[in-house]
Amino acid sequence: MSSRTRSGLRSRSALASAVLAVPALVLGSTGPAAAAESGAAPVLDTATLSPVAEPNYNGATNTAYTPSTTTGTGGWFINDEVTLNLSATDDDAVASFLVTVGTDAAVTVPAVPNGNRGTATYVVRGDRNSTVRYVAVDAAGNASAAKTISVRIDTKPPVAAWPGVSGGKVAHSAAAASITPTRTDPTPGSGGAAVRDMWIDGKWTYPLPLDPATLSVGVHTWAVTLGDAAGNGAKYTLTFQITTSVGDVRALVQRYVSAGKVSASNGDRLLALLTEADAGGDAAVSALTRFGRLAAQVVPEGHMRDSLVKDAAYLVEELRGVRHPDVATGVTVSAARGMDRAPFRLPAESVRNKKPKFRILLFGNQPGAFRHEHIPLTMAVIQDMGRANNFDVDVYDYLSPDVSVPNPFESIDRLSKYDVVVGVSSVGNGVFSTARPTQADPNVKVDEQAVLKQFVNQGGGFVALHGATDSMHGWDWYKGLAGGEFDNHGSNGSGLQNTCGACNIGELVTEDDTNPATGKFPDRMKIVDELYNWVGLPRQKTHVLQTLNESTYVGSIGATAGRVEGADHPISWCQNYDGGRSFTQALLHNWANTLDPVFQKNMLEGIKWAAGQTEANCVSHEEVRKLVAAGAADGSVGADLAARLSQPLTASYDDYLVKDYAGALAQAKTFRQLVDSNLHGPRQATFRKRADELVSWMKVLDGKGVHLGFVSQPKTTAVGAGEVAVFSAPAEGRNVAYQWQVKSPGSAGWTDMTGETSFAIAVTAAPEVSGSEYRVRATDPTGEVVSRSASLKVSGR
Repeated sequence: MSSRTRSGLRSRSALASAVLAVPALVLGSTGPAAAAESGAAPVLDTATLSPVAEPNYNGATNTAYTPSTTTGTGGWFINDEVTLNLSATDDDAVASFLVTVGTDAAVTVPAVPNGNRGTATYVVRGDRNSTVRYVAVDAAGNASAAKTISVRIDTKPPVAAWPGVSGGKVAHSAAAASITPTRTDPTPGSGGAAVRDMWIDGKWTYPLPLDPATLSVGVHTWAVTLGDAAGNGAKYTLTFQITTSVGDVRALVQRYVSAGKVSASNGDRLLALLTEADAGGDAAVSALTRFGRLAAQVVPEGHMRDSLVKDAAYLVEELRGVRHPDVATGVTVSAARGMDRAPFRLPAESVRNKKPKFRILLFGNQPGAFRHEHIPLTMAVIQDMGRANNFDVDVYDYLSPDVSVPNPFESIDRLSKYDVVVGVSSVGNGVFSTARPTQADPNVKVDEQAVLKQFVNQGGGFVALHGATDSMHGWDWYKGLAGGEFDNHGSNGSGLQNTCGACNIGELVTEDDTNPATGKFPDRMKIVDELYNWVGLPRQKTHVLQTLNESTYVGSIGATAGRVEGADHPISWCQNYDGGRSFTQALLHNWANTLDPVFQKNMLEGIKWAAGQTEANCVSHEEVRKLVAAGAADGSVGADLAARLSQPLTASYDDYLVKDYAGALAQAKTFRQLVDSNLHGPRQATFRKRADELVSWMKVLDGKGVHLGFVSQPKTTAVGAGEVAVFSAPAEGRNVAYQWQVKSPGSAGWTDMTGETSFAIAVTAAPEVSGSEYRVRATDPTGEVVSRSASLKVSGR
């Protein structure tokens, strides 16, 4: 054994002796050092940890925020070494510190003396989630009371694996769920492994399970970026090969028939050809060649058609001896960014401008209710807007008492100082009380609900951000003001976005971009946020501005979507409400969206419109219906006229709900014509304006809508007896349904063809059907269209 090794052993032995000696000192052993002591234990300071990063939002209590300065997110360090900084004072001298990390043995750390003060550092290494116990000990052996601190270190990113992909090969008919990657975080770790991004063959896509049938036979790549709750990230790329067989093709045809994408009769024809192909040899080549031609005609355009046609061609090549070599497959790992740390920023003093254009109030919720993490940052950002756009901003929030104004909802005099009140995730059923004790005299109660209602009735503006829709569930008037009532939201791994553990990745659709608040949004964009579902449907009573495309996130890998809305999922809207103006943006839980210039413009323009500083079309059918009812009640609209107005208004509304915007527009025009012809004078100016806005709104939606119509028409076909004739007429629309009809020679009328409910039909030619005519009726929620007819001519007749 070398002397260096022996020296190391002696050092560890001496350290162990020192550790074991401390308890005896603590128990009060006597000695010369103790005689010089007063017997008082050292006063231990609270330890700190380093390195130190910029403050990260890390929650709040009912009295204060609790930011974190760790290098990772959520109180985690993502560096391997964390230094424990220790200090204490004593009436004589601090001799050492006793440090216990988790269940490890205690370690004595000598103190660096500085008068009666002693300091020391101790480095904690390696991934862990440990409670560190520390004690200060003086020269006489007196020990302080112990303190503890949490040290959480996670340096390893989560791991993706594809256990369902065997040997790098995936059958074309494999179920998506069978090949979805697993996501695990190495132990001990922060957990929360989440898919942050996904690419198929280098193209970014929403992180949904991959259906192999959407890909062609051959080599492909599937990459995912994973993140964990500490902020670590890594990218995993799977290179794999899609394989096929007659059995795979058969399974795909059966799947498409079951899904209603291919009619039963067309499916039977395709499956019969595959049965022929089972024989192998030249018969299989012939059958698969005919299969490919038929699939190209009767299977809808897109990946379904491509898969069947290309698989058939691939199998024909194999039967003809063409070799398809295997490719190199496997998983590679590369560095990737994890989630960023949510900035910790608080609202400041009230914003005051020399000559402000208007004044707004920002308010949060009351103690005890769920507290959204984005509240302080959003308030601070809106204060920035006030400074930059010349409007004053006050704050009323229990966690910012130093900058908050007295309760503005105590009286209409106080609240009337503002043009707009902004609920910044003002969650809770106790936000507005009917009997709140006043701050001056708790024995005096005020009705805050009455004050808010009076404020809006007098023309005040209201802006609801995110959780402001999860408020006052027992007050119908407020739920009408917010325009939507929160029901639930989905969930995800906490490694997707810091302070937004329930965030999902989905597509935001801007339905009405004529509003200044939505003018900077593209028609469709990726969004990462907490996606609310509703009690009732906001579209029924508001002017919807933006919606969510649920097909981009329902069923996402590792996430849930909650009880979803379906085909119509509003997420942002505006309305003229009970004398005032109301604007709602139900996104913005994600702090990164608050910092996005597009969303900042959205908030700013929503606030300006609510303040009456700008004009925007926020009419709704509900508002106009109430105008008609009010006119009938006060006599300004006669009963007969009210009934006549209600007919096209109701019809327009019904068409609007099913997104038949062409029908809704036509009915809105009829309504406007009645208004213009019968309601004159200044008293009816609002009526006429809203009728104009209704028409303009429906025109915008109609311009963006998908109109039911045929992409192509069936064509007259001539074939020989025994051959197959195909007629097709694909249509555009929403959830288009088809029904083919036939008119036989000599028949006076059209007859529905049983089971022929696809865009295409295949007819076996025979002399008796020569001269038959075929057409298809296509329907969707907006109506019905019928194609031109085409004839079948059988040669040789």
